Amino acid sequence: MSWKIALLVALLSGIITAVVTIPVADKVTELSGVSNFEGKRGYAIAFIFIPAGFIGGFLLGLLGTRLVHATEWAHFWKAAGLSIVLGQAALFSIAGLSRLSVPRPPKVDGQALVLEVEVHVPLARITARSKEPDQIRLSLYAGPNDNAYATIDRSLFREENGMLVVPARAGLNSRSSTRVLSFHIEEHTWLAFDLPLAATPGEADRTWTALMPLREARSAGSGAQTTDVLLRYRVMPEGPGS
Repeated sequence: MSWKIALLVALLSGIITAVVTIPVADKVTELSGVSNFEGKRGYAIAFIFIPAGFIGGFLLGLLGTRLVHATEWAHFWKAAGLSIVLGQAALFSIAGLSRLSVPRPPKVDGQALVLEVEVHVPLARITARSKEPDQIRLSLYAGPNDNAYATIDRSLFREENGMLVVPARAGLNSRSSTRVLSFHIEEHTWLAFDLPLAATPGEADRTWTALMPLREARSAGSGAQTTDVLLRYRVMPEGPGS
């Protein structure tokens, strides 16, 4: 193998792979939900994916040159062609695997779904500070790639039967049969609720459930400690008026 040929082929392969990486990385990061706030996605593409594409293409250029045993300039285009094919195959294989790992939201009749929750908290647990912004929080965990806070509108808080009713909405962003709600009040209360929902909820899930107790988050299974905080939920099509 000629090192002069190998380095030139590697450089060409690295440049082409880096250029093709730009639109591929842009699409994959967009589908993965990478925010472009303050240019985050652009910075990731410019400083992570493009250099990675160049380095990968460069190394595969060396490999391609070695595989064709390029010892003369007559072998240049054969080595270059193989190296570019290897680079693109590796790039699109990685992109495809990344795409498969992106959570797919469940849909019914083409509509995304949202989980509506009402948490009923005894007023004895509520302090003046509890009603301040971000002191009552609810999150939905559906897997390592799907864990997000629910939206709580404090203007919709209401009191009934000695309870503060806390309405919340959380998008169903993935098909998961293991969903857990976490409920926090200030720093002193951390509760959880294991949602008995199918990976793709059905029509029957659109009606409110009965009120059910949350458990202490640090307890689970047969040793779960239930509490006096209750909730009910339903699944609705996403959008206002649902």
